[in-house]
Amino acid sequence: MRLSVSIVSSDFCLVAVLAVPQQQTFDDIGKIRNGETYALECLLASGLDVSSLKSLQTGDFSNGDRVKCLVKCFFEKTGFMDAAGNLNEEAIVTQLSQFMPRDQVEKLAKNCKIEGTDPCDTAYQATDCYFKNKAGLF
Repeated sequence: MRLSVSIVSSDFCLVAVLAVPQQQTFDDIGKIRNGETYALECLLASGLDVSSLKSLQTGDFSNGDRVKCLVKCFFEKTGFMDAAGNLNEEAIVTQLSQFMPRDQVEKLAKNCKIEGTDPCDTAYQATDCYFKNKAGLF
């Protein structure tokens, strides 16, 4: 059971926090404070199954509102977003700079500080922006 939980949550954490650079491993996901626990909690709360998350690894965010709210749940639990749906740039930079150079994370967080139509959409739009812009940062 532990292995399954680790795989599920690592997949989601990977999606939620941009994808780690090639030289990193899934073990680095654990650097996000309680990341694996939060990912599993959000997956269970969303009612989605593991297969729904596979498409997110490639940046496919077309699975609708439940996926958007799953990402919002993870963002709130990690402190990337407050309860009102505002992105917390400082928390994003602090935690993601463990994976990539701080100046690159700061640029990404600043460029992707987006306000969607609601908190779930904001989390979705920010994550979509991270995926679209990360290639130029590595």
